[in-house]
Amino acid sequence: MKQHTDLALLEHSTTPLHTDMLRPWINVIGQVDTSSKRIYTVSARAFNDWLLEHGYTLLTVDRSGMIAYHNFLAETYRTATAARMWSVARNLLQESLALHLRADDPAFKLKGFSVDDESPHIALSKEQVRELLAAIDTATLKGLRDYALLMLLIRTGIRRAECAALNIGDLGRDQGHIVLTIERGKGKKRRKVKLPVDVFRALEAYITATGRAITSLDDPLFIGFDRGQHPTTERISPRTIERTVIACGQLIGIEHLTPHDLRTTFNTLAKKGGATLEQRQHTMGHTRPETTQRYDRDKDNLDDSAVDYIKL
Repeated sequence: MKQHTDLALLEHSTTPLHTDMLRPWINVIGQVDTSSKRIYTVSARAFNDWLLEHGYTLLTVDRSGMIAYHNFLAETYRTATAARMWSVARNLLQESLALHLRADDPAFKLKGFSVDDESPHIALSKEQVRELLAAIDTATLKGLRDYALLMLLIRTGIRRAECAALNIGDLGRDQGHIVLTIERGKGKKRRKVKLPVDVFRALEAYITATGRAITSLDDPLFIGFDRGQHPTTERISPRTIERTVIACGQLIGIEHLTPHDLRTTFNTLAKKGGATLEQRQHTMGHTRPETTQRYDRDKDNLDDSAVDYIKL
């Protein structure tokens, strides 16, 4: 039976990276976006641990070892996670081969993992979104922050890493609309996202209630809270955003709601409301329209099927 894919399970590893792994890992991690570094690090540590457990290092692993690792991933993780971990292992192996001028690739022509065209994430209905937001206790400062945070994620579909990186100065106006400038998007691409008025009001209420003095446009938009539920001046982390979304989901009986589920919710509800694929692709910051389509949870809606549009 396959294990549940939870990256936190892999992070319990305390085994240090083997010396054969260090230089390839530094080279690989130096080529990825900041938002992807955590996942790459977790995957590298998992590969490192498996190699050492089976008597290999990155320099000594042979074809049989790579086949065994491939089988281990297939039997242990969901396909999307296995594909990502295999890709990282292959990148590390390629870096090692290049560094040591080796021509023998033990993973040569080994098949990867075919990932489904569908994203595994769920989309909330409008009713569930309303229930979720209503369940947040906005009588507290932290509740006001959480409400504004979830409103922003649901209504704009931005990534949690993009949300965590937002500054006060990223709020502005353009063409008569309130906008949010995403300066630190995936692939370091900059884009502007229109901010619905009710989302801006939620953000304004949260910022005002914290009573903090804004000293710079580079001050973080979302800040953390200490254990006494007092606001700090520290920027919220992507992990805190994830924990916040999970906790809010549990308020309405959804055990593991994720920020990516809210991103899927945005795409699905926007499509139902009439937003074009191009509009959704831009707002979500996708390079390819096919990626945006993977987040669509309304494809099987029989109340609005393609066959309904042909009248003979």
